[in-house]
Amino acid sequence: MSAHPTIAAYLETLDAARAETLAALCDLIQDVDPRIEGSIKWNAPSFAITDHFATTGLERTAPAVRLVLHTGARRQSVPVRIVVDDPRSLLSWRGADRATVRFVGVDDVAGCADDLRSILRQWIDQTQGVATRGART
Repeated sequence: MSAHPTIAAYLETLDAARAETLAALCDLIQDVDPRIEGSIKWNAPSFAITDHFATTGLERTAPAVRLVLHTGARRQSVPVRIVVDDPRSLLSWRGADRATVRFVGVDDVAGCADDLRSILRQWIDQTQGVATRGART
């Protein structure tokens, strides 16, 4: 796993199923662009380039993890409207500038990996101020 050491330590505190799912998700996110930095923010793995754009979380009522895509650590005075090509409707929109994706297991992450990478690249392009360069596949 290529996760930041604090993320790796966080994963060690979880049950095996959630740890495996969250590790796969964190690795996928970090592999999208070499500029992405992972850390623990808001008590969960979070990812940033110029500002935080993705945060993970644990479902309280189910053995699932979620990815929250957002526009930064601070609420924007004028929300940025994000437009993403999402042909499989992976995203559940929580506003013009926030969306979530839920994963029940590692197979969920693997099954939508290509689409999720595309969504993440689009999100980064619209929230991080600079178009993605040197992105990994």
